[in-house]
Amino acid sequence: MSPAAAPGAASLAASLAADQAAIPILVFSGAARCVWANTQAEEWLGLSMRHMGKGRFDTLSATCAQLADIIEQACGSQRTVVALGRMLGGGGPFDVHARWSEEHGQLVLSVLPHQEMGAKASEAPALGFGRMLAHELKNPLASVRGAAQLIRRETGIEGARDLARLIIQDVDRITRLADHWSRVGDIQLGVQSEINLNLLAVNAMDSLHRADAATRGVLRENFDPSLPTIKGDPDLLMQVVLNLLQNALDAVRSDPAAEIVIETRFDAGPKSRTGGNPTPLVLSVRDNGPGIPETLGSGIFTPFVTTKPAGEGLGLAFAARIAALHDGQIDFESHPGRTVFNIRLPIAKRDLP
Repeated sequence: MSPAAAPGAASLAASLAADQAAIPILVFSGAARCVWANTQAEEWLGLSMRHMGKGRFDTLSATCAQLADIIEQACGSQRTVVALGRMLGGGGPFDVHARWSEEHGQLVLSVLPHQEMGAKASEAPALGFGRMLAHELKNPLASVRGAAQLIRRETGIEGARDLARLIIQDVDRITRLADHWSRVGDIQLGVQSEINLNLLAVNAMDSLHRADAATRGVLRENFDPSLPTIKGDPDLLMQVVLNLLQNALDAVRSDPAAEIVIETRFDAGPKSRTGGNPTPLVLSVRDNGPGIPETLGSGIFTPFVTTKPAGEGLGLAFAARIAALHDGQIDFESHPGRTVFNIRLPIAKRDLP
């Protein structure tokens, strides 16, 4: 096989480097057809490039069939897909990176030995991104706030003044979030207070209703009125709930029978404990959408991993980080017709006299 035959390769040098890499690398067309593979990939799969390019990749072996699910998802959405800790061909675990190239209209698939991703590892891609994000947000936010202040001051309509006040509140909350990112390029807790999860959920729903009145027919609530409070950063936790609700709305948007339930409950079971710290207060967001592809697995909480064609894959990474900062956790279960994300948090500790 000649590495120079790689279609769309930027140069012979780049092609040679890919061929000599210590990991399997394969290139697929937009139709999910294998068009190139390096020597390591041929040896790992036990197949020649000539054989891989002849027909459907998923029919060549059990390993190819497992990889084909990831490849077809990435090609179909024209987005990068990452599958972590996959057992392939009786070996592994492996981390599979399927990176879509808009420039070449091709997918580059890399198979690496699995590496455990602790908190710092999973956050690393987002470091530095925060400063850029904050910088880009602050100017338009200041403009929106100024316009809302003008409306509130000049209008004689009470309802318009109330809406302007809500706009100013939301803009100020987003600005504070941007400030969190801009300081160190990573999220940290701000001013903390006691928070009622039911009220937090209601405020998040109200925010979505203001943005899109159609959500009123989709969102349902099921609250435990006896829940104790938590202690935390209300801006950050509000954004987590909004992210989960928005993800659920995106998942069911085209379904006329769409339903999203936001629920609070007390759960003292084994699942509500992490690191020995009780996290019995649960806020769940459940939707009846198509579910999360199995290929993503726990990688759904990794920055820049997304199922959305127009998404950037930061919402769930953000949610996991915020839950951890509050000594809690976030988990999910998903299959077609039912996806549930659970935020699990500890009860607020009272200061001793």
